Amino acid sequence: MDYTFVSKPQELSALLSQWSDQGIESVAMDFEEESNLHCYGEHVCTIQLYDKNRYYIIDAIELAKTKDGLDAMKALLEGPVEKIMFACQSDAALARKALNIQLKNIFDVRVIAIALDFNGNLTSLIERNLGIKAEDGGSKKKYQTANWMRRPIPPAQIEYALSDVKYLFDLKTSLLSEMTSKLTRSQQGRVMHEMKVCALQKRPERPGWEKICNFKLLSEREKIYIKHFFLARDSLARKANVPASRILDKHLVVAMAKKGTWEGILPPEGMTYEPVFEKARLDAEAELKKK
Repeated sequence: MDYTFVSKPQELSALLSQWSDQGIESVAMDFEEESNLHCYGEHVCTIQLYDKNRYYIIDAIELAKTKDGLDAMKALLEGPVEKIMFACQSDAALARKALNIQLKNIFDVRVIAIALDFNGNLTSLIERNLGIKAEDGGSKKKYQTANWMRRPIPPAQIEYALSDVKYLFDLKTSLLSEMTSKLTRSQQGRVMHEMKVCALQKRPERPGWEKICNFKLLSEREKIYIKHFFLARDSLARKANVPASRILDKHLVVAMAKKGTWEGILPPEGMTYEPVFEKARLDAEAELKKK
C-alpha cells in the first residue's frame, strides 16, 4: 500500500494547503497509540489518513516535540476538513489528554451503525455493509499491542494501520443510504445531532486512582491512601519511563491502601521504593488528620 510519511510541521501544513487547493473536504482518519504498555504514559503515536487519492502516516510522536508540530496537528484535528472515523471517543479523549487538542468536524460511522442496531467492531461492520471478509483476528490483536513508539515503524504495522482507514469512505456512503431508508427524519436528525457532539468530553476526566480496582467500594480512608500510593507509583514510573505496572501491580496498590501501609505488601524487588511509598503513607496520614 503506497503512502506518504509526514514527520515535519511544514509537511503537514503543506498537505492541508494541498487539500484546500484541491477542494478536498473529507478524509478518513484513525490513530495508533501507546497507553502504558511499553513505556510511561499515553501518547498519540501515528495518525493515519486517506483522502481517496493517497494514504498518509502522520508521525505524531515527532510532531509533538515542537510547538510548530503541535500547531500543525491542531490545524488538522480541529480544522474544517471532515474526519471520517470509527468510534472516535477514545481517540478524542487521548488527543485532549496527550496533545491538548479537541477533535472537531468528526463523522463517526459507528454513531449511525448503533442507530441501526449494530454494536460490533470495525471489521464486522465492513463485513456487514461492504461484504468484505475480515482478516485473521489474532493478527489484528498483535498489531494493536505492538510498540507504536518505535521508529522506523515496521512495514507490517503500517499496512495494519492503513487498513483501518481504507474503507471508511465506503462505510459512510453505505450507512447514510441505510439510515435514509430505515430511519424516520426525526430519528435521522437525532443521529446527526449525536454526530456533532460525539467527540466532545461528556463528563469530567477522573484521576487515575479512581479508575483502579473497584474504587467506589473503598472506604473514605482507603480512598485517601490509594490516591497517595497511586501517585507515588506514578512518579516512579514516570522517572523510569516504564509502565506503572512494572513498578507495582495495581492489586498491591489496593492492598496497601486497605492496610494503610506498604509494610508487608511490597515484594522484595520493590523494597528499593520503600522511601517513596513511606512518604506517600505519611502524606495520606496528614490528609486524614485534616478531615
